[in-house]
Amino acid sequence: MYFQQSWRDKRLAYAEMALNLTLDNRVADQLWLPDTYFLNDKKSFLHGVTVKNRMIRLHPDGTVLYGLRITTTAACMMDLRRYPLDEQNCTLEIESYGYTTDDIVFFWQGGDNAVTGVDKLELPQFSIVELRLVSREVRFTTGSYPRLSLSFRIKRNIGYFILQTYMPSILITILSWVSFWINYDASAARVALGVTTVLTMTTINTHLRETLPKIPYVKAIDVYLMGCFVFVFLALLEYAFVNYVFFGRGPQQQKKINERLNKANNERPRYEDKRLREQDSMSAPFQSNTLRSYTQRRNLYLEEQRKVGVDAYGNILLTTLEMNNEVMPSDVGSS
Repeated sequence: MYFQQSWRDKRLAYAEMALNLTLDNRVADQLWLPDTYFLNDKKSFLHGVTVKNRMIRLHPDGTVLYGLRITTTAACMMDLRRYPLDEQNCTLEIESYGYTTDDIVFFWQGGDNAVTGVDKLELPQFSIVELRLVSREVRFTTGSYPRLSLSFRIKRNIGYFILQTYMPSILITILSWVSFWINYDASAARVALGVTTVLTMTTINTHLRETLPKIPYVKAIDVYLMGCFVFVFLALLEYAFVNYVFFGRGPQQQKKINERLNKANNERPRYEDKRLREQDSMSAPFQSNTLRSYTQRRNLYLEEQRKVGVDAYGNILLTTLEMNNEVMPSDVGSS
């Protein structure tokens, strides 16, 4: 930026000529200069190619115009709770280091038009919304000092984040839902798709955190990315849960039920034989002449089961069909 200061030094006034004198920049070392500095400066330097970029212009009434071409990096305290949809207020503080208000007074020459060219600035991440010029005094234990403030209200440009963060996270979240349309028995494809989307969301979140300072509060972009991560993770978790309920625990329970039924069918004849033996042994002393033997009773029981269509193992028996040639084609007899 071009930083220019102007003051009047009556010792340098001349009335012989009505011309302004532009002096060599080395003359600045022989003149009185204000001890102006940038309060919130982090790093600044004066350009020196091909010579030191400073100018001294002297007017007949003793007014001195002192100009510099400098580059400065100023600190700005930002509130990132709404990041990246945030607006910030940044200031450039200009103050006298040693002279108090009893010795020197600072003011913006030209009022609100003292700073020009701001509307032509193009910043990669911000747009300047408002510019304010403030003049005030600050008090310290050593006295009151003049201070000028150049305040910017800037708004962050959202275009970069739409392309680098929002669109990829939206597409990855939708991609995780594609697993719902994959065939249920293609578990390898489903799991691979779910794990890939989870890792991709983690990478996006990690990359974004690396570009920001370590702050203790949650940002708006953190809430958004965490929501996308939850959707992606739940899509993977849902498939695992459904696969376990319908294809894991269900078949196992059905297998156990079938084993119990087979075991019961296999043990049924043994229990029946045992029951008949107990009945025969209990009634043998009293009705040995009237009751049949155990073998006869068992054969009678099996014959009754065959009549009703059930064999000894509890299986249903289908009767046979007999085709008679003597009848019409439409008549069928069964036995």
